[in-house]
Amino acid sequence: MIPVNPNGLRKKSSEKLFCYFCGSRLTDKQIEGRRRLFCSRCNRPIYENPLPATAAVVFNENHEVLLVQRNVEPKIGEWCLPGGFVELFEEPEKACLRELTEETGLEGEIDYWAGNALSDSPIYKSVIVMGYGIKNVHGQLKAGDDCDSAAFFKPGTAMPPIAFRSHLKILENALAGETIRKNARAGTVSLDLSDPGCFGAYVITSGDHLELARKACRAGARVLQYREKRAGRGEMLKIACEIRKITAAANTLFIVNDFIDIALLAGADGVHLGQDDIPIAEAREITPPDFIIGVSTHSLAQALDAEKQGADYIGCGPVFATPTKENYPPIGPDTVKQVIESVHIPVVTIGGLDLDNIPLLRKVGARNFAMVRALQKNTETVIGKINQELI
Repeated sequence: MIPVNPNGLRKKSSEKLFCYFCGSRLTDKQIEGRRRLFCSRCNRPIYENPLPATAAVVFNENHEVLLVQRNVEPKIGEWCLPGGFVELFEEPEKACLRELTEETGLEGEIDYWAGNALSDSPIYKSVIVMGYGIKNVHGQLKAGDDCDSAAFFKPGTAMPPIAFRSHLKILENALAGETIRKNARAGTVSLDLSDPGCFGAYVITSGDHLELARKACRAGARVLQYREKRAGRGEMLKIACEIRKITAAANTLFIVNDFIDIALLAGADGVHLGQDDIPIAEAREITPPDFIIGVSTHSLAQALDAEKQGADYIGCGPVFATPTKENYPPIGPDTVKQVIESVHIPVVTIGGLDLDNIPLLRKVGARNFAMVRALQKNTETVIGKINQELI
């Protein structure tokens, strides 16, 4: 267990008294179901959003983590991850790398997202800390701005207590996923289809397929399916080949929806077939021996049949109503439970899923969750939260 400073939360600073925009004294008003600061002259609420900051997670070849000892308040004299506040118009990733260099003399590149965490601040009231794992680190280690010392420590009892709970959470996230990332960098297979929960967050692309693929792989997605219903086949092949490059670099399993020819030409790991697509037996005749075939199912009978026909995994849904499956009535969690208890291959739930209803599905045994709309915003957050539950 990583030690954390036992000190309690500091007292929050007083609410702001004057408007940012016009300088008028603020009042408070019931807005959107809660009391908020309000400017009568501007006729608008004045939101007090968390101040953005970053924290860098750097491991050396001995799997020791880099910490710095602060020489400024808060927590002066205590140890934490390198990091600091994001400046105006600065991207968080660049802020993280800048702070790393300023505090430790080291440079590097963003490798993965290590989670976000809220931190109480005696000065700024609330700070949201964005964590990033760093790779290709180089330079001479030396203490710089805002710190007296910078050193590597073995995680656990051999390291000093972490000053901020937000940094502790980010470090624990990074440690939990380090084995998976290490396997990916070594080019080893990180998925075992005999594991019922092998997929976790099953990412289905939509919109800007390449951008979503990049975000998903940065977040540690284990599988990604390219699904496109409108583009021409030539354009689909072009995009599929680009996604293959992205997923190969991250050791993420790459599945193409519906089209076996696109999957084979792009070098995908498998294909996902619908009930009206080519049967599994015929698909096996034209694909390599280790080619993965998944099948969409909408009932217990279809799930049992897909397993009998030789599917490697099944999609089960739609669980809830969704515009991507308008022609199929929702099957509900009870049917999902029956399917999971009846088949012996991984079951991927799909249809109207989000972070609010996934806990309900976990209660009936679901461990793999396919989403389309829920990944359009906060892609990395959603994937990270789902996969973190499986580590």
